[in-house]
Amino acid sequence: MVEESTSSELHPRHDWLDQARGLVVIMLIVSMGTAEFAGDMVLGEPVIGPPMLNHGYDYYHGAPAIITFVDVGQALFVFVMGFVGYAAFTSRLTKRGPRSAFLYAARRVLVLYALAGLDSILLSTLERGSPEWAVFFYGGTFSAIALGSLVAFVSIVIIPNADRRAAFAAALVLLHALLFEFPIFDRYTWYDDVLGLPKFPFGAAGLAIVAIFGSSFGQWYVIDPDEPLAGFKQRMVPVSTAAVIAAYCMDWLQPAEHHDVTASLQLQAIYMGGFMLEIFYTFGRAGFRFPLLSSFGKNLLLMFAVGGFGVSIYWNFLPKELLIAEPLIALFLVGILPIAALGVFAKFLEKRGVMVRA
Repeated sequence: MVEESTSSELHPRHDWLDQARGLVVIMLIVSMGTAEFAGDMVLGEPVIGPPMLNHGYDYYHGAPAIITFVDVGQALFVFVMGFVGYAAFTSRLTKRGPRSAFLYAARRVLVLYALAGLDSILLSTLERGSPEWAVFFYGGTFSAIALGSLVAFVSIVIIPNADRRAAFAAALVLLHALLFEFPIFDRYTWYDDVLGLPKFPFGAAGLAIVAIFGSSFGQWYVIDPDEPLAGFKQRMVPVSTAAVIAAYCMDWLQPAEHHDVTASLQLQAIYMGGFMLEIFYTFGRAGFRFPLLSSFGKNLLLMFAVGGFGVSIYWNFLPKELLIAEPLIALFLVGILPIAALGVFAKFLEKRGVMVRA
């Protein structure tokens, strides 16, 4: 299994973990393309790309919502951020002191909010004529990841024991479900808007809960520093399996919803994230790896930002009529070229030894 560690690093870098992170980034890029060209059923505009790699709400607005793998993608990203954030934060805390750890946490949150500002304030003003303040503070992808990271760091300090932290997060899942179930606050569904209910950030809260679970998984991984497999056997596999069962049951009672990140969607992200880590760890033990995934994963936030802004601009130059008429051209321009271009950029950074730590 490939492991990387240098004297300047605060904690070992695991290639299998970079592989998992890289997959999440690629799924983000793919979903951006499928979302951009989801078509419009009402206007008769055809869909470009596979629906299973797009958000379900782009094809059906209703309750219960259609949930695809991509609908869980944002929560899955936050879960991974919580996982890697644990090692990054605690290694600084123990080796360099509280000041270094808290500066790292503040830097990550501020960088993410800076990206949120570019997206929901600057770009929104240029494209729509006004900033989207709710999206900036808690409703956008970048702000949600920032809040999730912040909550994960705070939870590590307040509840240093991973088991207790996970139990606290499980209690928050139930609280989220109860608040969502009763018509107290406004939810994503249109009929809540008609009722004029007060707003509540269900989506941001749900992602924060997932981030706390991610931090617990990060601590469980090092439950026995000499044998990482112990963490998988004793905690990560059992908790992931329990999350599968809980998500299945919860989906009968309160169906998953992407925007509000309901309890069932939170549980789906937890078991998908847990099993994804377990699969890539097993691949690493067997010496099986995908080099491109490692390149993407080593600069997770940078690739996320470049992909998010660069690819969004790229879509505007594509001739939609040609993409509709020629599926092979659509596959190349939408499904392959953006990933290939970002892959070349990721490889360039890797060869130059560039690793942006945010």
